[in-house]
Amino acid sequence: MNMKSPTPKTRSVVIIEDQTAIRELVTEMLEGKGKFKVIGSTADGAEGVELALRLKPDILILDILLPGITGIEVLHRLRNTLPELRVLVFSGKSEKQLARGLLKEGVRGFVNKSAPLSELRKAMDAIAEGESWFSEVYNRALVEALNSPETRVDQMGSSLTDREREIAVLLAKSHTSKEVAAKLNISTKTAENHRTNLMRKLGVHDVAGVIRYVVRQGLYDPSGEV
Repeated sequence: MNMKSPTPKTRSVVIIEDQTAIRELVTEMLEGKGKFKVIGSTADGAEGVELALRLKPDILILDILLPGITGIEVLHRLRNTLPELRVLVFSGKSEKQLARGLLKEGVRGFVNKSAPLSELRKAMDAIAEGESWFSEVYNRALVEALNSPETRVDQMGSSLTDREREIAVLLAKSHTSKEVAAKLNISTKTAENHRTNLMRKLGVHDVAGVIRYVVRQGLYDPSGEV
């Protein structure tokens, strides 16, 4: 009597990537394998958060530099709501500050965009089976990050509230306390209190220190500004 092998489960995937060609290429590659079904994709970070919360995919493929909010912030917003979500970061950036931020947010894999598509296929297969996959360039960056003297400051930043993180990013973008207050619909005094508290928690004494923290965490990339 012939027994058929059980059909492997098809994993649902959402892609958050700002380049249309890459989204289409990755979708075609994944669906051609028969193991994956791309159920949604977007170029915008904030829209990607809404998409993931609504569709609840098995796997999220995520770029870091996105319009609106960064990939790190996407991860932060999804981490508690979708704890079972498996995230593969597919990015052209692999600096030590990014490696540290991704480690904190609990990603399951990282593939650099300079790698061949065969590595992305292997990473997706591993993550689909509950394993992890990190490229060598990411592992090197992570070791450098963990040995960096800035690590202590970034560990101190783990006590920041979501609102303080949000204000830290706005400060890094050169917004004044008054502008922060208007953007978040709070009083200037409240904005200034948040600013004081977050700087105290980080152990820094000026906005430059806040900027260094935000950039290291991957929450903001000045080079991405037009």
